[in-house]
Amino acid sequence: MKAKFFDDPETFHNEAVNLIYKLYEESIEENKLFTLMLSGGRTPLPVYEKLASEYKDKINWEKVHIFWGDERYVDQKSEDSNYKWAHDLLISKINIPTNNVHRIKTELPIEKASQEYEKEIINFFGTQNPVFDLILLGIGEDGHTASLFPSSDTLKENKKLFTVTPPSGTPKVPRITATYKLLNNARNILFLSSYKGKEQVIDEILNNPKPAEEKYPTAKVKVKNTYFFIKI
Repeated sequence: MKAKFFDDPETFHNEAVNLIYKLYEESIEENKLFTLMLSGGRTPLPVYEKLASEYKDKINWEKVHIFWGDERYVDQKSEDSNYKWAHDLLISKINIPTNNVHRIKTELPIEKASQEYEKEIINFFGTQNPVFDLILLGIGEDGHTASLFPSSDTLKENKKLFTVTPPSGTPKVPRITATYKLLNNARNILFLSSYKGKEQVIDEILNNPKPAEEKYPTAKVKVKNTYFFIKI
């Protein structure tokens, strides 16, 4: 686990993009492919913009496949859609084949949308235990990550890769989320988070990870190559 704190937003965004590019290069060299799972929320949006502008030509987007770690059960054109923000700021600005963008289909009934997304990922990787090159995640004020919220039954799911949550978070809507089974199988995890309003949560996760597991879903994400980039 590696944690970095940044008091300058520009440096925070630059370091995040630099790490994404480094991991992209390593994956292309090793597997000729880069599988990237995006996070929702506002914190990563400037990172998406930087990827679209400064890395539009440096990255061979034909070799990148984009997925989402969670999605609110809203229309894909809604301002609350994780897909919409990533599409508007990143996907629509780069030369990435349509088939390389793997959206959670919220136009389907929610259980079917979750099941279909799991099937799509299993078919893409050719295994029940897919290994993503990089998963981006955030940290909520309550310690949630993706749409894994404290005290939720979804935390106990250990068979499915994706599951449905009851209405949770802001906005309080049902969600579709990756489970620990998928998240904890990744090669690399990058948490991007602001520090303000989350000081106690982040400090506990970084300094007392074992007790933090009982309180904060973020602390249960355990991957050898885990990075915490925190914007002060």
